[in-house]
Amino acid sequence: MGLRVLRLDSWSGRPGGGQEYVRSVADELAAAGHGQRLIQLTDWRPEAPRPDERYLGRPSSPVARLGRDLVDDPALAAVFREEVRSFHPDLVHLHHFDASFTPIARLLAASEIPLVVTAHDAELVCPISTLVRPGGVICDGGIRPRCLFTGCRVGLGGPYNLAQRAVFDSVLAPRTRVFLCPSRRLAEYLDANGYRPAVHLPPFARIPPAVRSGPFAPAAAGATRRIGYIGRLEAYKGVHDLLTAFAPLSRQRPELRLSVAGDGPSRAALGAQADRLGIADRVEFAGHVAGEAKEAWYRSVEMVIVPSNAWENFGLVALEALTRERPVVATDFGGLPDVVQDRETGRLVPMASPPALAAAIAELLDDPATARRYAVEGRRRALERFTPELHVRRLLAVYAAVLDGRTLPTLSRAADLLD
Repeated sequence: MGLRVLRLDSWSGRPGGGQEYVRSVADELAAAGHGQRLIQLTDWRPEAPRPDERYLGRPSSPVARLGRDLVDDPALAAVFREEVRSFHPDLVHLHHFDASFTPIARLLAASEIPLVVTAHDAELVCPISTLVRPGGVICDGGIRPRCLFTGCRVGLGGPYNLAQRAVFDSVLAPRTRVFLCPSRRLAEYLDANGYRPAVHLPPFARIPPAVRSGPFAPAAAGATRRIGYIGRLEAYKGVHDLLTAFAPLSRQRPELRLSVAGDGPSRAALGAQADRLGIADRVEFAGHVAGEAKEAWYRSVEMVIVPSNAWENFGLVALEALTRERPVVATDFGGLPDVVQDRETGRLVPMASPPALAAAIAELLDDPATARRYAVEGRRRALERFTPELHVRRLLAVYAAVLDGRTLPTLSRAADLLD
């Protein structure tokens, strides 16, 4: 008989990769014969809920959530206890720790069911999950009162986040059997700040069958050459750095174009920046692309740029680009180095450094043979190392170790449990 896993996803922000992962891994484990229950405490309702999913909507604003976050939440308690009574889970897997955090802590503290936590972002060690201080200084992490005085944009949520972390540290951290981390560097941050054992478990990408089967050709040769960015248009994604880097490149290479796919709150500001730099006629804002339009977009660009200037827990866009056989130029921070290996599958550059970004892009533009070699090797590694099947095997090995009462070494890899 398979395992029975009760998942709690407590997230109050907009949906992102974490929510996609939680539901995807539940799909994969259910397909492998393992029982799943999922309690969603988000302000986002999926279009097609899973049959084993319970949705308890919570407002995203901390002010609106105050009553449920700091005192008992009868609705959550009733659902949790009913799932425990009827489902008899072997373990509880906590994803995020945000909405209704105090009731979650009390419920899990009162339970003897083994607890596993996945750190989907850096919020255990940074109140704004960037790990970057003003001036581009990378922080050593750790949520303490000093965070209110470093110049970081912690804002009014700072004291709230300090209280939230105090609850987690005193109640849940001692009960957690393992902290699963999508990136190696996040595992190092958690270990350094006392969250142990921190175990590296890379996520996976669901690759469409047509992409998996390939093959992929280089971008079509022609009078125009394109490089691309795809993703949310937000300040921390670093697209403004990419525009700054692109300006001198486009002056030196009149045939070069930049295609920016995606949307978000920075769209207007980025358009205005392109105007100021005099490159508006060479920058295409393609908007949101999906399905075949997304595949056509990948076919149209020579390389994909991931210029994030704050913490990226994994770098799904970089992985998707590699599976489409496109080399990647990315910043050397967060989880991106787990996906892109410098001078093997692309280039890594310091974050928030437009000159370094421009130099790496120019290097690949001027050496198509090397760019092609990076692309082919990147696709091979992406399809070999980041599959749902491999991820599930490693996750099940972690679950087995927890249920067997084994002590996992901190800063280890979930892959080592398969050896």
